[in-house]
Parts: sequence; structure tokens; C-alpha cells
Amino acid sequence: MRIGITGASGMLGTALIAKLSKNHKVFATSRVMGYQLEGVCWDCFDITNLNKLSRWLNYTCPDVVVHCAAMVNVDMCEKNQDYATKLHYESTANLAKLLDEDKKKLIYISTDSVFDGTKSGEYTESDKVNPLNIYAKTKLLGENPVLSIENGLVIRTNIVGWNVFGKSSFAEWILNGLINKEQLPLFTDVKFSPIHVIELSQIINRIIDTKLTGLFHCSSRDCLSKYEFGIKMAEIFNFSKEKIRKISIDDISLEAERPKNMGLSSSKLKSILDFDVSSYDAIKLMKVQYDNGWYKRIQGN
Repeated sequence: MRIGITGASGMLGTALIAKLSKNHKVFATSRVMGYQLEGVCWDCFDITNLNKLSRWLNYTCPDVVVHCAAMVNVDMCEKNQDYATKLHYESTANLAKLLDEDKKKLIYISTDSVFDGTKSGEYTESDKVNPLNIYAKTKLLGENPVLSIENGLVIRTNIVGWNVFGKSSFAEWILNGLINKEQLPLFTDVKFSPIHVIELSQIINRIIDTKLTGLFHCSSRDCLSKYEFGIKMAEIFNFSKEKIRKISIDDISLEAERPKNMGLSSSKLKSILDFDVSSYDAIKLMKVQYDNGWYKRIQGN
């Protein structure tokens, strides 16, 4: 198949290139070039330029586009609402329209932040959305045009892994702090259910081979606090936990309001694809990659 990947230099985009290029022709786009593999065609531009986006689709003729492009800095979105809207909504709506004309598939990577975080348990696809910040609001806007087309699929998720072509990810920030024995203040009252990008890329690969459409959550089976995640990282990477300290999100001032509960239930997708991963698995996979120098090899490619 011919598969397009937007935001391809990001954490998930890199994992998707590595996975999908084994059996498919991959067309990658981002503002800057990322992971280069033989047979992967790169074209770097800003996808908010709708003319360039349209030309890219006409040139590559993808059967499927996995739309990963996003401004993941939540506070930056508050300061750049117009650009966040163009990136998360307008580019997505244009992709959906153009792909739908040829009955092609669009897989849109959304976020676990579309909820207000007041629920006591994990969120399902049927729960009411109530985003608290510009990032979540514009990502939610982007879901609508995807769900309105014949072959559109939305995945809400929260990922961890090595962000080898950009700023350090949350998990990398924790690891760097553990290595350098720095103070690590971590929230005890913000919960999430992260999945490793390699595991998510494998699931997306399976989705591509199906006729699945609609809205799905894709996460680990457990929901834990950012503090608990940091403690698990210290244990698995064999570092001291003494510099990890408990804080509340209420104790600090942030540009954007965040939900306290971002836990997702993947029961709907699991019933179809039969997968089962945990946050513990995600950290162990990061440890294996760290020991094998995987992310360093990607950086030096």
C-alpha cells in the first residue's frame, strides 16, 4: 500500500516509518526531515499551507494517511491559538475532504485530553467531552471532519518513547533527571494510561489492514499518576528514587489548564484487535531500547 505520514519526524511518526516501511511504500512529511530509510520518500513543508498539502496528496496518491502532525506543547497552543486551529483542525478537514473524494483512509491521532478529568474511572468513547485548553479543543475539532467521512478513523491516545528528532519527551525528561540526580517534582493527582509508540505503531499497522472506521481509544490497561510513572521508571532503569518528590498540579501555575484524569479505556478496540499492554511494558521497552542504543542509532542515521 501507499501510506502517507504527517508529523513524521515526531515520536510516533518515527516509529511508524520504522514499522510501516517494511511492507508498504511510505511518504513522510514534516517541517523538518526525520528518520531516513531506503524507500521512504520525504517532503518537508508546513501542512497548514493547504496548497502544498493538496499537491503532496496529488503527487503521492496515498491509500492511507496517518495524520500525526500536532503542536504538542500545550502551553504554546494557548499563545498560538490561530496556528493550533490551522494545524489541528483546518489541515485535518482538508485532508479528510481530499481523501474522501477518492474513498481513501484517514487515521487521525487525537489526544486523551479532550475530557475535563473529573470522572473517577477511565474514559470510554461514549463519555462526554469537555476540553479545558486550546490544544485539546483544537484536537477535538479535528476529530469531526475525520469521523464524517466514509473511511475516517480517530485514535485517542497518550504516548511515551524516544523523541529523537525534537525536544525530550516526558519519559526522557524523567530519565535525564534520574541520570543527573536532579530534583524531579511529579504530580500525584494527574493520571494517564500511556502506551509506547512502538506498540501503538504495531496496532496502527493492524488497523490499516482492516476496514475499521470510527472513534477508538488506544492506551495501556492501567492508569497511573505521573508520580507513579516516575517511580516505575526509576525501578526499571535501576536509579535511585530519592530525588522524585510528590507535588500537586494545583501547587503550580501553568499557562493552560490540564485535566487531572486522562485515563482511557481501550476495551472497544481490544475487543476487535485483541491486544493487551501496560505502562510497565512501555517503560521496559524504553529500557531495552536504551540498552541497545536504538534511539542513538536513529539520531545518527
